[in-house]
Amino acid sequence: MAKSLWDEFKDLFKTDAQRAEEKQQQINDALEREKDIADRLAELEKEYINSLPKEEEPDLDKLFPVNSGLKEIEYTRESDEDIAARAEKENTYNKTAEQNKLADSYESKLAALSGSKQQAGDNLKESYKQLQELYDELRKRSENDVLKRGLARSSIAVTQLSDLDTARMQSAGELRKSYNATMNDIDVRIGELEADRENALNELDLKYAAELDSRISELKSKRDKTVKEYEEYNAKVRKQNEQYEKQRETDIADYLEKAEKKKKEEQEALAKHESQYGYSGAKQENYAKRYDIAYDFYSSLSPDIAADALAASPNMKYYLGNYYDKLMNALKGTQSGIKKVF
Repeated sequence: MAKSLWDEFKDLFKTDAQRAEEKQQQINDALEREKDIADRLAELEKEYINSLPKEEEPDLDKLFPVNSGLKEIEYTRESDEDIAARAEKENTYNKTAEQNKLADSYESKLAALSGSKQQAGDNLKESYKQLQELYDELRKRSENDVLKRGLARSSIAVTQLSDLDTARMQSAGELRKSYNATMNDIDVRIGELEADRENALNELDLKYAAELDSRISELKSKRDKTVKEYEEYNAKVRKQNEQYEKQRETDIADYLEKAEKKKKEEQEALAKHESQYGYSGAKQENYAKRYDIAYDFYSSLSPDIAADALAASPNMKYYLGNYYDKLMNALKGTQSGIKKVF
């Protein structure tokens, strides 16, 4: 708003300090009113930013996997008690297997000897039968012979029959003697077999008692060796994972630094390009709206404070970008056209 001649006349009598104070107050008033303008420009800023394609954040976990892929081996150390129980179970199983094998062998041999006994009895019966048949045949022949000779009641006949009986009894005795000898021999062999079985079982007890202690010692040694190997391996894995984590942090930091540097270079190149050739597309349209709003506001101020109010603004340089200098030049051009009254 232009000053009246009377206001310009009164200004002639003001001191420089008064003029400076009044000008500063005018600028302060303009800055207070400018807050509404800044809000409108902020909305345009938000509108422009929302129109931009969303910048995807890099998937750092995909680019730099969190885990190296190396894993520690989970291993529960077997206790001495568990080892002893496992060795005893294994020992009992093996011992039982040998005992069963020994028992099978014993039963097989015993069955064979029992079969021999049965066979000896059958043979004796068969021999008795054959002896009786032979005796009956000889007696019949003898009786027929004495009948033919008419000696059926003679002492000769009696003697022949008596001799046959005696021979039969002797043969039967020989058969029984042979049978008894066979049975005694088989009983001796059964006794020896039983003794061998008992000795073998006792030897198994001694063998597996000694093997149990040896097996427990072997299993403990194997366990301790395995635990040591796992601990050494896990220690290496932990160390490698720690190194991997440190290297990962370094790689991520380098990656982000290079990405930020590249982004900054691209922004600087864009800013340089826009400084030379101006904005384009949607950005130009958005900033042109901002300029029009700012121009309407500052051109409504007194020309002698408009440029200074713009310079004092904490927001306009940011919101107007390259249009800031254009607005400043426009306001200064207006200010230079003010007539000075002396």
